[in-house]
Amino acid sequence: MRNLKTRKRLIAFALVTAMLGGGAVNTFAASNDAWTEATQTEAAKNGAWEQWCNEWENIKNDWTQMSLTPGKNETELNFGWYSKIGDAQLKIKIGQKADLSDAKELKVTTTSAVEGHESNKAIAKDLKPNSTYYYSYTKNGVWTEAISYKAQNPQQFSFIYVGDPQIGSSSGNAATGSEEEQGQDLATRNDSFNWSNTINSALAIRPNASFVLSAGDQIQTRDKKNKDPLYTGNEIEYAGYLSADALKSLPVATTVGNHDALSSNYTYHFNNPNASDLGFTHAGGDYYFSYGEALFINLNTNNLNVAEHQAFIEQAVKESSDTSWRIVTLHQDIYGSGEHSNEPEIVNLRYSLIPIFEANNIDVVLTGHDHTYSRTFLLEGGKLDQSTMITEDEFDAYFEGEVAIDDKYTNYLASVEDAKAVNVTNASGEVVDPQGILYMTANSSTGSKYYGLVEKQQAYVAARWQENVPTFSIVDITKDRFTIDTYRTDTMEKIDNTFSIVKTQASKKAIATDNKANNVSTVSGTVAETAAAGNEVIFVEKAEDEKLPQTGYRVSDLLLSLVSILGIGALGVIFVNKKKSVSK
Repeated sequence: MRNLKTRKRLIAFALVTAMLGGGAVNTFAASNDAWTEATQTEAAKNGAWEQWCNEWENIKNDWTQMSLTPGKNETELNFGWYSKIGDAQLKIKIGQKADLSDAKELKVTTTSAVEGHESNKAIAKDLKPNSTYYYSYTKNGVWTEAISYKAQNPQQFSFIYVGDPQIGSSSGNAATGSEEEQGQDLATRNDSFNWSNTINSALAIRPNASFVLSAGDQIQTRDKKNKDPLYTGNEIEYAGYLSADALKSLPVATTVGNHDALSSNYTYHFNNPNASDLGFTHAGGDYYFSYGEALFINLNTNNLNVAEHQAFIEQAVKESSDTSWRIVTLHQDIYGSGEHSNEPEIVNLRYSLIPIFEANNIDVVLTGHDHTYSRTFLLEGGKLDQSTMITEDEFDAYFEGEVAIDDKYTNYLASVEDAKAVNVTNASGEVVDPQGILYMTANSSTGSKYYGLVEKQQAYVAARWQENVPTFSIVDITKDRFTIDTYRTDTMEKIDNTFSIVKTQASKKAIATDNKANNVSTVSGTVAETAAAGNEVIFVEKAEDEKLPQTGYRVSDLLLSLVSILGIGALGVIFVNKKKSVSK
């Protein structure tokens, strides 16, 4: 871990406003990035925000809310929830009648959790497709009202893909009319409202979605100096995350992000299927599940032991070899178009994972971390050019302006664009039986924090977007087709063209043959070399500091230059502290 310099920039805000004719301009508090203020959204109107604020006073102190997670396959549903120590008659039951007269109690496994609480987990089995169920559990010895859950059709299903809810991340921002930062309580209230709105917006398009898939960073707060797995400083954020009413009936397959990785709260709240010790941090390890024709492999790449991830992927593929689709989710955006995507640590992770993904016929890789949206072309055969590689320290020096931009830096950026890896160049529409992998990076699903796109769009990027509005994706899957559409929550318009991958029988037979022939025994790259030593390596946590863009300048820099040229920098300014790092 290194401490980098934190720097502030002046922006002539009054000048910008004047140049735009007095129109609305996104402004930022001194200590954070762009964000979505819930009170300024359409969803907050007609008393919705005021009602939420009243509810929040009770919700924020309730750590015992239920969390649903997909089971190991479509016939199962996993439950996880806290109870207070001493809670009597801790039970959960599920049935198909709304009055629960036919309900059966499930086995509950209870373990110690954070101070004053225990973690409870249960699994409902033998669920039938296209069937509605009702469950209830005890809180303080009293059964809750029956809550419905519908098991969907696994042969033709949809899921909601989101990135970085990161509840509480807007804490450094000042709300309209205030000069003070929100702090954790108000930020969590703000971000949780937006989170619920995003889920509801997605369900308005796909009311029968089978589950949500989150690419990580469910919450914001962790203590990087104190690795105590019993940390309680983020429980208010988990309370906000779990407060979305829709999630009481909709499972979420969560991913361990760098903000989740350092405490065990994640494992206490979420009951992940087929959970492994491979890829383990305090927040747990890799896990997988199948649903219909798709295998979902979820990696905790905050642990950089790539050899362990390889072993886990091969195990998951072997045990679910009859599925048509193989989808990997990890937090770090190894092929993104935001400010993290060119960092040497993430680039090394990319090239260590590529041969493993390709050898195991992975179709799609879903990521987050960079709070921007991007979709790649179909990529195959990306290789690390060691001759152009730079170290993390060198990269930081360029970003901080300590070293002038030179050929060494630009050659590095050019090499990691992976132009030669672009195998299928369709930018929209559909591809049939493609060779290569589709990589997606999700934007913020709550607006708790946005990052900017790098100025130069990488050669591997087919489409990208950032307009500082929360987004979500709808993925539809059948045996033969994977389709993804992405929407903004304010207008519900698509931000990208529909994109589909189609598989024919010939393609499936070829994959089946490859499954028998593949025997991946080596991984390459700097990260893999570390992994080969057999040591667990936690993803490097950097200081939350500003970095310059990889190429060119940010809009803020250009505006500042314009102000200097015109000589009217005295019109009034605000500070913007851009904090771009892995730890964000």
